[in-house]
Amino acid sequence: MKNNTFAAVLLLITSLSVYLLPRDVDAQYRPSIDVQEWPSGKVVLTSGDTIFGPITFYRTQEVVSVQNEDGTRSSFTPVNVQYFIAQEEPSGRSYTFRSLMWDMGRDYSDFKKPTFFEELNQGSYTLIMREDYIRKDPSRMSPLYANNAAYGSEYYVPGSEWIDQIKALYYVLLPNGEIVTLRNVRKDLHALFGNKSREVRKFVRERNLSYEKPHQLMSIISFYNSLI
Repeated sequence: MKNNTFAAVLLLITSLSVYLLPRDVDAQYRPSIDVQEWPSGKVVLTSGDTIFGPITFYRTQEVVSVQNEDGTRSSFTPVNVQYFIAQEEPSGRSYTFRSLMWDMGRDYSDFKKPTFFEELNQGSYTLIMREDYIRKDPSRMSPLYANNAAYGSEYYVPGSEWIDQIKALYYVLLPNGEIVTLRNVRKDLHALFGNKSREVRKFVRERNLSYEKPHQLMSIISFYNSLI
């Protein structure tokens, strides 16, 4: 019991120190689990106007905010946005988000509304992603798992007794604009791949790729696109 309590306290202290370290203002930053900030970017509106400036994306609220030159902020929902691109500096790494008509994952529903998705690749089949959030109590986790969670790229530690996990939810945008939810990523992808499935499986096997890792998943879909 004492060992578990000590491990939990140690994890909390470590988490706080990580959270309070000075951040690189030129990279993306998460002030909270579902909010991301970038030092520069652009938002292209449905009106055709383009706005440039530092970007904040409120994922849960579905709002993108741009800081104007005079210090004021302009905020937009997916209804008003075609797409926006957020960029790190000086690396130049960019993140593209598109507003797409989506049925919210409800099967056999005709109701769709504009929704932000992060675009991970381009091609006939486009891998797109949203985020879900899971809160975990570190006192109920093994010390090794808890420490790995605190430092893992899919975890965010907000300086409290909780560990928040960021879970990627994957979808495929088809050429006709339909969005397919990948509930079982491997199974659902190969259903989409059809008669090219065998070639893709060989590609995955030869390169020891994982359907769980974003960049490897992007490679798998890009390979399929190259076949068609």
